[in-house]
Amino acid sequence: MFTQQVDLCRRIIREHFGPIVEKVVTALIGDGRLPLGAVIRKTGLSPQNTRQALAVLIQHSIVTHAESKEGLHIVTFYSVNLKTILRLKRVGLYMGLVDERIGKEGLTIFRTIMANGMMSIASIRSALGIRKNTKANVAASFDVAVNRMVKERFITAATPKDTVTKIDRRMQEEAKLIGELALPPTSKQLMEIRRKLADQEDEAYYSSAIVGIKRAAVDSDSTGRSSKMRVHDGPDGLPVAQGLGIYSNGQSEPEAQLDAVDEKVCFRPYYDRLDVLLRNHQIANYFIDKYNAGAGIVVKSILRITEPQTRTCRDKTSNPVSVFQIIGNIPAEAQLADSVDTGSDMFYKRLQPEDDPMSPGASAEAQRKKRSDAIFALLDVLQSDSSGIVAKVEEQAGGQYRINFERAAAVLRDRALDSLIQEKFGAMHARIVRVLRDKQKLDEKTVSQATMLPIAMCRERLHDLALSGLIDTFDIPRTADRNPSRMFYLWFVNPEKQVRSAMSYIFQGMSNLYQRIDHEMAIRSALVTKTKRKDVIADPSLLTDYERKELKSLLAIKQKLEAALIRLDGMLLITHDINPHSSDLQLLQ
Repeated sequence: MFTQQVDLCRRIIREHFGPIVEKVVTALIGDGRLPLGAVIRKTGLSPQNTRQALAVLIQHSIVTHAESKEGLHIVTFYSVNLKTILRLKRVGLYMGLVDERIGKEGLTIFRTIMANGMMSIASIRSALGIRKNTKANVAASFDVAVNRMVKERFITAATPKDTVTKIDRRMQEEAKLIGELALPPTSKQLMEIRRKLADQEDEAYYSSAIVGIKRAAVDSDSTGRSSKMRVHDGPDGLPVAQGLGIYSNGQSEPEAQLDAVDEKVCFRPYYDRLDVLLRNHQIANYFIDKYNAGAGIVVKSILRITEPQTRTCRDKTSNPVSVFQIIGNIPAEAQLADSVDTGSDMFYKRLQPEDDPMSPGASAEAQRKKRSDAIFALLDVLQSDSSGIVAKVEEQAGGQYRINFERAAAVLRDRALDSLIQEKFGAMHARIVRVLRDKQKLDEKTVSQATMLPIAMCRERLHDLALSGLIDTFDIPRTADRNPSRMFYLWFVNPEKQVRSAMSYIFQGMSNLYQRIDHEMAIRSALVTKTKRKDVIADPSLLTDYERKELKSLLAIKQKLEAALIRLDGMLLITHDINPHSSDLQLLQ
């Protein structure tokens, strides 16, 4: 845990839930897991306020609990999840994803769940005012949006084990299996039990079953067709409903039964799945910046096809995708002809107007061929890229391609860290880090030669980076006594230590931005209080010209600071959250 992280989490909680909940979270962060009595003593709040604050935090999946036997009594301990708190800064990005993929109905549902915490479908319907006398098309749109959000895993079912601390849940399951043995387990048996529990977790993780979905009954009309709404996978691989008139092209859909969402199951936002979509967006942007929009379209197509099988950022690689799936998944209106040179102009063949794919009267076959050639050429460029993110795994039938998420996370992380180092220290420091990352362990003289810096300047910059934790040293003794004066010292980049140092800077920067927002609001507190009066809300002309100018200035400053917060949070996503090994690092625990 980082010192800057504690202050940042406290400010985020105060922004979203208020000062009372902030006191409870501060106590849990500072002292770890605590029972209810200890939380009451440390916060100085009344028992009722403390219970209500804990209930709100559990409802929003921020606090987990576990029961432990203390003598003759069962005591409930509460602990806070810092990662969930930090994800609250991405709510705007999450809402943008839901709006893009599901639409306005899905955005309304997601906003309701974010505001109230875990909710059942019946509670969401009641909160949105959808009742039996509501128009049929409104209710049907709501049902389709909920179904798509559950199937796309934007929201997931909240099970009782989700509110229990992960470590305690593992200990309980392990104790249960040990209790079934006649004798105390040997070390070999204990390892076997833990391996069995790990296999069960992996099986549940890779399971395609979706909790909260049940098969709907089929009601047939006189024509023998089902009168229930139906869904099938559309061109982009997403389930699309039938019979609601939501297709823009008016095409008919194949018969497929709609799976209904269980009304009694409570749902919560699935942050891990939403982080996958943000990561995919960053990968596509990387290729757009490096090559062009056509390369980004091809990478987006691969990622979109593999999204249904990717639940979290834990996966190291995506499933293989055939080139024909990629071609069929790219939108017809995508402009790919000018994205890459397919080499067709090398033959100097005079084409007829109807065969020239660039001519207005070109045939559909010529346009398809030009489009396919461009996609094949872009795939060749992507799979030969030095980053190694796109890999070709099969040569038959045009080839199959996959995305290496582990490599993508490393490339994006290094890119973000180089940007951070350059902004904090300068271009020369960033150059030194890039050289050490490419060449591995180097001595001071070699670093000076590789970076084309004088030895004195290079030594100064190396020590600046070492003091910041962004690079490390490796010593090789010349003699057996390991005398420091008779050693070789090599400089190198330790990725884990570098990420830890960068995260401390990110947390400190986000905390400073919150302090600046509070300062700007404090020096204009009188104006803010006046704008909240009922008479001013009803008649804005009561504000003077100076007050309106100050209010406009405050909103502009706050908007810029909020944008900076989002950028820093995006850097946190890249440096830690999308790493498949982030759960092993435990930097945010």
